[in-house]
Amino acid sequence: MILSLCNTLRIIFLFTLLSAAAFSADITGTVINKTTDKPSAGDDVILLKLAQGMQEVARTKTDARGQFKLSTPNDANPGSGEQGSGIGFLIRVSHRNVNYHRPAPPGTTSVEIAVYDAAEKLDGISQSVDIMRMEADATNLRVIEMFAVTNGSKPPRTLMSPKSFELVLPQGAQIDQALAAGPGGMPINTSPTPTGEKNHYAFLFPLRPGETRFQVSYSLPYSGKVSIQPVLVRPTENFAVSVPKTMQITPGEGSKLAPKGEDAGMTVFVAQNARPGEALGFTVSGTGSAPMDNPRNEGEAAGEGAANKPGGGMGVPTNTPDPLYKYRWWLMGMVAVVLVAGAAFTLSRPAVPELSAAPQSNPGEVMLHPLKEELFRLESERLENKISPEEYAKTKAALDLLLRRMINRKTV
Repeated sequence: MILSLCNTLRIIFLFTLLSAAAFSADITGTVINKTTDKPSAGDDVILLKLAQGMQEVARTKTDARGQFKLSTPNDANPGSGEQGSGIGFLIRVSHRNVNYHRPAPPGTTSVEIAVYDAAEKLDGISQSVDIMRMEADATNLRVIEMFAVTNGSKPPRTLMSPKSFELVLPQGAQIDQALAAGPGGMPINTSPTPTGEKNHYAFLFPLRPGETRFQVSYSLPYSGKVSIQPVLVRPTENFAVSVPKTMQITPGEGSKLAPKGEDAGMTVFVAQNARPGEALGFTVSGTGSAPMDNPRNEGEAAGEGAANKPGGGMGVPTNTPDPLYKYRWWLMGMVAVVLVAGAAFTLSRPAVPELSAAPQSNPGEVMLHPLKEELFRLESERLENKISPEEYAKTKAALDLLLRRMINRKTV
């Protein structure tokens, strides 16, 4: 009788433990200040749930050893209906007024997050590329301009100031959208602000150690031909302009721009080691659209250009002479993996209240949520080295194409 009672109590105890594990989970972690190589104490740590936007579900502070513990909500763990959709989390650490993020996909129990001290001025900031990708119709010239900036400060610190990144746009440019993504991080929608100087803008966005990328989409009035005089704010290893093959680029007198051939329907001109004040002017003429929906190009781009963009990929072949090879993905009219992931986050934001109560009669709306979750899972697996570069590249290319088609359907 006593043995039977003990066994019963043991079963009840184990069942209680299993039930608690099914409905509650903790994420523990350590925050390390990589500027000092010491634990970072007193930082705010926030747990964000990646469903219907980024919703705060838990908050704490790091202790003297830089450690923290967060409890995930019951409705996002095994045993609930929501877990079936693969809800993931994002951990945000605020250190010296700069946010640092770490994905926490389903099943995550322990993480380590790196932070850095911040400064308003730093040495070791360099710009590797400034790429202008253009297309045009009879009335508008549309430009997507991408910048890659590297923070190589020693010891590593984050550059944070009202003018962390500055740029000058062509005369008459109307900004449509701007995105920024830190090293290995998800992008955010952000808006450059006028500095007071003509066509001069600045981003209030931290330049963390590593490569940060900015993308600005804008349009210019167009009647079939226009001259553009790019203005560089800082030395740039490679300044490039690409247009569809049906359009033409004519460098101005004394311009450093030189033809680099054609690639996937785009004509490319590049000026290497360009410096502020040097002539980079050109005239663009004709009309045409960038080949963004060619599945073959997407597969090639994901496979060949993925190695050095956020998200990894196959390695760049040795002895590659083209210094822009690592950015070939943008020149082919693609949007970076990190920016596509950002589109998924944008699509997951809460709907306008008066629309959220309406039934989802559009099948595309129903599919956007699982697609967004799959993109998040893929990026998380890549960050944790759970997927091979080849498999990542192929899967990402397919998801990119599907996402773009669904976005196009939403805007029809």
